[in-house]
Amino acid sequence: MSSLKERKESFVTDLTGGDTLDIYQITSISLTSYLIWCILKKKSDTFRHENTFIANAIDFMINWNNLLLSVTTYSNKIKSLTLLNILPAVLIIFNKSITTTKKTSDVLNVNLNTIKPSQFLPHKSYITVYRSQMMIITCICILAVDFPIFPRRFAKVETWGTSLMDLGVGSFVFSMGLISSRSYIRQNFTSTYSYSKNLLKSLKNSIPLIILGLIRLISVKSLDYQEHLTEYGLHWNFFFTLSAMPLLSNLLYPLISIFSPFILSLMISIGYEIGLVKYGLLEFIVSSNERIGFIQENKEGLVSLIGYFCIFLNGLGLGSIILPLIPTPNNLFTLNNSKSQIIKKLNSNSLFTLKPLDGLFLTSVFYQLIYFIVDTCYVYGVSRRMTNFLYVIWVSAYNCSFLFGYKLVENFIWGEPNYKIVNDEDDKEKENNDLSNVESIDQVPVTLTAVNNNSLLLFLLANLLTGLINMKFNTLDATISESTKILFGYEAALCLISLILYRLNIVLR
Repeated sequence: MSSLKERKESFVTDLTGGDTLDIYQITSISLTSYLIWCILKKKSDTFRHENTFIANAIDFMINWNNLLLSVTTYSNKIKSLTLLNILPAVLIIFNKSITTTKKTSDVLNVNLNTIKPSQFLPHKSYITVYRSQMMIITCICILAVDFPIFPRRFAKVETWGTSLMDLGVGSFVFSMGLISSRSYIRQNFTSTYSYSKNLLKSLKNSIPLIILGLIRLISVKSLDYQEHLTEYGLHWNFFFTLSAMPLLSNLLYPLISIFSPFILSLMISIGYEIGLVKYGLLEFIVSSNERIGFIQENKEGLVSLIGYFCIFLNGLGLGSIILPLIPTPNNLFTLNNSKSQIIKKLNSNSLFTLKPLDGLFLTSVFYQLIYFIVDTCYVYGVSRRMTNFLYVIWVSAYNCSFLFGYKLVENFIWGEPNYKIVNDEDDKEKENNDLSNVESIDQVPVTLTAVNNNSLLLFLLANLLTGLINMKFNTLDATISESTKILFGYEAALCLISLILYRLNIVLR
């Protein structure tokens, strides 16, 4: 009879995934949840006092529990779950006695001569919601995958295919690239970029992730925890992959500046695909030969760095379009706009200067179209194991499309500020900015803000709790009732801890 460890390893081995449309439908509940929260926030008093137990409980049920239900109890009834969420919102909308809030429509002056970097790169609500909900569903899945209540089509595939968890790891890297672009944009805007300083800083910032990777490696080996060898290899894990992204981006930033993140990503991913198909990399990765030496023992983790870096670059490129307050010149292809360059080219018209919504729409259509063509015509499918070209395109298409969806929800409910650029020489010494009005607008659920403030810590805690629950409980033989109770308690604990840190103003990122 197989041991429990062997049964658990077998439970997540040789899986083939599911349909990409199914994944889109399942994760669409995140957009629905944000829409419902926005409606409640705008048209009722539910979240007027966000520190109350009732407000936090409703917030949790909308933005946390909906995601859990979508991948467990309602995984085959996602339309029913969506309807259950929408119906109360419809009743609220048609209740004329409920107060409403005016959409943002005032013209706000922006003086580029006096604007501060923090004003030029404001926090944007829809991006925070996108990143936080992605973190929540990631934390849910890493434990839920060990229970029978979690459909096998959502678990990571062995080599070829698409699944929710395969999408999750790529989206994590895409989001990391998106936020990393903030640092480059700020430094170029203030003309303070330094290659050597950035490289040293990236080395320093990677140390915590490397330490977390080592802790996971040691704990897995010492506690005889179940492993999936073909996921990353014998010693490698996702923390090591994450630690490599800032290092690679800073090391190769001169090339990123020359070619742009999007183009460099295409060049590398196509070159990598040629290496996989024509020069034996594919056979090297899928070969079942004995693993001898560090490279062969960790071939999946090491080789997949190439594809993950391409995903990171696509996130980096999108950041240049959607993070700044106003569209910067040729933002589709460059991060390197200084304040003086922006002022100089302010009135120049370019096809490559895009507003956030336009940029999200364009990149969504581009990547979805490329994915459809390649998936239809190409002999090889998506492979997260080797992060091939089609995987890079699929992850990028999904994230651009869903960010476009979040932005549409935000604009539909709250409107979008109308900025007027003030650049008169007489205004150089004046604080002629109305940006304080924008900085105070933060349409993000409290539970999601709490997640965003300590996302890495929450991810680590989720991994620790997952390991603890697996060691103390036989997840494979859990009933639906037992599974539901454990997973609900797990997500509630994560939410509560993140809220406590938020209330105590502890931000560890």
